[in-house]
Amino acid sequence: MVRADKSERFSAFKHHAKVHSFRISTAILTWVLLGAALFYKPEWIRWALRTGTHGIEAVGDALPSYWGAQAEIVLRELGGFVWIQITAAIIFVRLVFWLIGPSGAVADAIEKASLRASCHSVGRSAS
Repeated sequence: MVRADKSERFSAFKHHAKVHSFRISTAILTWVLLGAALFYKPEWIRWALRTGTHGIEAVGDALPSYWGAQAEIVLRELGGFVWIQITAAIIFVRLVFWLIGPSGAVADAIEKASLRASCHSVGRSAS
């Protein structure tokens, strides 16, 4: 049995904390954005609700009559509709962060590579 040393366990804990803090912060940001949209642009919320309703009806119509009715009841009346939209909004916020994130990561990688190159060139000129 191989034991992990403290630094490996600490780095795993840091990674776990970073992932969950990102998840919590994107959920909170999404709720704030939904609140701001409700206050400043309620037509966006209305559009999302109508689009979701039409989507639920399309799912219900595509299924056989008994199962379609059951699916509509579950999605619309039992509260799944609201949570589906909030989850979709959270996924949208995370997608935006994902699209923005790689550009920052690429810039950091380029900066590190240029620093390494400059360090190697300084080391060669000194010798």
